[in-house]
Amino acid sequence: MSEVRPKQAEGLQFLSDYQTAFTTRADGSSWPKHERTWLNVGRYFRGLLRPGSSNTVTDIAEKMHIDQERLERFVRESPWEHENVQTELRERVPEAIQGREAALIVDGMGIPKSGDESVGVASQWCGATGKLDNCQVTVNCTLARPGERQNSDQLTWPLGMRLFLSEQWTGDDDADYESPQQRDRYAQRRKDTGIPADIEHRSKPDIALDLIEQAVAAGVDHGWVVADRHFGEARSFRRKLRAIPEPYVLEVSPTEFRFVPEETDLVHPDDHPNRKHSAHPEDVSSETPEEVAEALGDDLWTEITWNEGTKESLSGEFYRTRIREVKRRDTGWVSDETGWLLLKKGDEDKDGEEGKLKAWMCWGVDGASLEELVSWAQVRWCVEQFHRDIKQNLGADEY
Repeated sequence: MSEVRPKQAEGLQFLSDYQTAFTTRADGSSWPKHERTWLNVGRYFRGLLRPGSSNTVTDIAEKMHIDQERLERFVRESPWEHENVQTELRERVPEAIQGREAALIVDGMGIPKSGDESVGVASQWCGATGKLDNCQVTVNCTLARPGERQNSDQLTWPLGMRLFLSEQWTGDDDADYESPQQRDRYAQRRKDTGIPADIEHRSKPDIALDLIEQAVAAGVDHGWVVADRHFGEARSFRRKLRAIPEPYVLEVSPTEFRFVPEETDLVHPDDHPNRKHSAHPEDVSSETPEEVAEALGDDLWTEITWNEGTKESLSGEFYRTRIREVKRRDTGWVSDETGWLLLKKGDEDKDGEEGKLKAWMCWGVDGASLEELVSWAQVRWCVEQFHRDIKQNLGADEY
């Protein structure tokens, strides 16, 4: 009989709370052979937690001394509804992680692949390799609470994950394909991987918004939303968050995001019949975060320590100012988005060269201090660590 170690026993006890979610259909009925499915869930889960070089099916079967083909069939064919499990996760968030100090973090997780048969695999940006690569990408929503004493003490809880499918994988438009042959290849891939015919392409920000709305509907207590520039640069994403309303601290491009000071007097359509949109005056020039940073004197930056790392304090130089977003540089059109623009000087490398400037658009947090904005912007580190942990410990990048 396989030995069950204390950590594994604790993990299995945690997993048992989700047995109904794994073995029940959306209508409440049980899947056929659900007892056998649940037996294999336990074996698979114990295999993930046991030491080993990787968490592939081959390695798990070897660690658990069970038939590899049977385990592969379990992974490939076992019926379960992932939405049931994710709903259960949203309803079981520990109180210790919730609260106004917690953030909803949305992020993409890249899973590098060598072939083209895995569902959703494509040449796309892969955060795991830091470049355009052949990979799958999931959009994840994670609740995170910063560590009170050290950055590594953060608490995280998964709220939802969804696979991103490019236009080619959803087959919405023939114009998405380079040739009829490519279209036919993707049609066969969709058939082989079981993608439903009614699946439509959704952008990553739209998927993230769905996950956020599900967390809000479930009553997950949090203070704000955090995301990197892949989401923060999507104007429609920010607009829809404001409509909820959902406060946010979102990274934006230092060179492309444009704005004017919040107090700028605007020219409105009512004042000029030929205008359809509000705009800033022609004698006012919009700026980018980079342009503002270059004009700042050293005395206007504030050194802030936001937490303690494992080796040293985590700190940097920051600046903030109130702004209004500019939608179009050529016409001066502005949006209704106003708030704090937060800037962070690039960290110097070992040769003394300054790194890249970072910028965040902060909305719905008007009364926050500079220290609070910095802490909220930096909490995104939690999800990067979370992704590393689930890949290393749970084999999230193996399938």
